[in-house]
Formats: sequence, C-alpha cells, structure tokens
Amino acid sequence: MKKILFVIVLMGIGNIAMSQFKTPPSIVAKTRIFERKFLWGVAFNSSWAAYKDQLSDSAFYRPSLGGGVRAEYYFNPSLGVTFGVGIQQRGTGIYTPDLDQSIGNPDSTGRLRYRMTTFDFPVQLVYRYPKNILPNTRISALLGADFSVIHNALRVWKSVDDGFHELSDFSSNFEKFDIPLRVGFGLDAEVGHGSLFRLQLYGEISNKKLYTHPITGIKSNQQVLLGVDFSVLF
Repeated sequence: MKKILFVIVLMGIGNIAMSQFKTPPSIVAKTRIFERKFLWGVAFNSSWAAYKDQLSDSAFYRPSLGGGVRAEYYFNPSLGVTFGVGIQQRGTGIYTPDLDQSIGNPDSTGRLRYRMTTFDFPVQLVYRYPKNILPNTRISALLGADFSVIHNALRVWKSVDDGFHELSDFSSNFEKFDIPLRVGFGLDAEVGHGSLFRLQLYGEISNKKLYTHPITGIKSNQQVLLGVDFSVLF
C-alpha cells in the first residue's frame, strides 16, 4: 500500500511541474483557480485510527495512511461538491496484560494491532469562503460521507525482537461496508500556474460497530480517524 501511495504522490508532484510549462500565463489570468467549475487531482492523508468504543478500556490510536484521486464541481466560487476514489488504512492498537513477564513474548503490553484496509469513495459538499484571508488563500470546509468497502481486517501480534509478526485474518467477523461521517476544515491556496493546494484537519467516525464476536454475537469496534489531509487540484 505504501508503494501505491508513493506513486499517487509522485503523480501529483509531476502534474504540478508539468503545469508550469503547459499553461500559458494569459489563460491562467482568465481562469483563476477559485473561479473554475471543475477541478481534479490527488489527495493524501496522514491519520490516527482507533476504535472509539474501546478507547476507555484497552484501545489506543495507531498511525494510518491513505490516498487517492479526487474530482470537484463548483456551482459557484463558494459552493461545490467533491467525489473521490482511494485506499485507506484503519484499525487500532490494543493494550494487553503482560502475563508472561518474559522478553519477546507476544502478550507484552501494546504489541497487539488491528489493521484494516478499505476502498473509499468519499462524497462531500465543499464550502469556500469567498474572500482571501491571506494572498491567494481562502478558508475551506468539507462535510459528507465516505462510502467505505472493507477489503480485509487483520489482527497482528508485533514481535519487535525477531520481526516475525503473528497475523490472523478476522475479515469474516467484520462488516463488509460502512458509511462514516467525514468532516474537514482548513485552507485552499492557489499555487503555481493554476493549481490549488488544500491543507485540512479532518475526522471520520463510523455509523455502526464493525466487528461481531463469533461466539457471543456482541458487536464492537466503532472506527474513528483523525488526521491531516493534503490535496493538489488542477
């Protein structure tokens, strides 16, 4: 997954570089980025993920990455809608009792992870403040839903001593589909020749508990994502 995200970021940087040569200044002057009806580009996020219902007990936030492509249509300079396709890491870290008390045993505190990979299709309304707050920079906010298909869910006992991590596939015990609420707030800045850079703080929360215990049938694991989203649009 890290290789996929690396390729996406390189594509975005490459497009910015090429735009310096492809877009004549006279055209740019007529079509400022804040006045365009249609934008497209790439997005990348660096996030922290956890299961909300377990934070008070045994869960803690673990780092997660995500990225994809994005297209936006604006009804006017201040209001539009954005659509995306991407891939996202989710999950949580779990504290476990250190019962064995020996070095290298996998029950050591903080070594258990749940790792989820999802294919995401976010749909959001975009609001952009109509005036610059800094040169070529405006406040923006996004609100919508992320249609999320759960590709897999793994439980991992990390072994920092020998590197042989114990993996268990729990995908069959997880929901296959989720629609988290997604909200973001930050800045849109016009950069280069007709490109837009967006930096936002964002958050997501699942609309249901995703895991069903195979014996008791009890549901748990409501996913939360908090992080920073970077977008480059053209």
